[in-house]
Amino acid sequence: MSRKIFISYRRSDSADFSVALYNELRGYYDESFIFKDINTIQPGQQFAEVLENALDHCAVVLVVIGPTWLTVSGARLFEEHDWVRQEIARALARNLRVIPILANGTKMPKTEELPDDLHGLCKRQALEIDNQRFEYDVAQLCRAIQDLVPSKKRRVAPAGSSYWDNAFKAILLLFMLASIGLIVWAWLGSEGQFTEKITMSLLGLGGMAGGWAAFTRQRWIELRAHQIE
Repeated sequence: MSRKIFISYRRSDSADFSVALYNELRGYYDESFIFKDINTIQPGQQFAEVLENALDHCAVVLVVIGPTWLTVSGARLFEEHDWVRQEIARALARNLRVIPILANGTKMPKTEELPDDLHGLCKRQALEIDNQRFEYDVAQLCRAIQDLVPSKKRRVAPAGSSYWDNAFKAILLLFMLASIGLIVWAWLGSEGQFTEKITMSLLGLGGMAGGWAAFTRQRWIELRAHQIE
């Protein structure tokens, strides 16, 4: 059964991004389940033969589209023997799960900007991956394809991340306790007027609500990012 992931990209457009994507995916899958030319093709092997064999064993093709995918290399897509074009066209012809990966805010190409055999790419749901939320976006990608490529290992959190996550939660807890303390002091320890007590109580309640919202959001992000098995 085909369960590999194929990363299609233009080196002049998104080489660094694709390397980062490859390395991040290795946190979820064995290297043998991810195909990226420079990491997979051995010296002396025929490029066309290796690519054809890789596509035959792939379930998912990630088409990395960076900011110059069209503007710099767009004309090359109309060349019959362009490898990027052939990778995508062959994947579409096989009806594989082809996912356009829009890197750092890149817009999806329009149909008229692509050769005929790539028009099907515009009909595929794209996924945005941004450097500012890179790990989370890749986790969402892995979750989306887990029916075709089940992860072989749980991603290991970066060293130190648990410490900072716990420190952030501790600060939120202290903030919420301080908000509760403000409310208690307003009614039991303060000699202010009724309106002053109401004002302090509202500030305390606002602090509690804000702290709880931040804590809940942080926990939700953690659960979503580490939900992949």
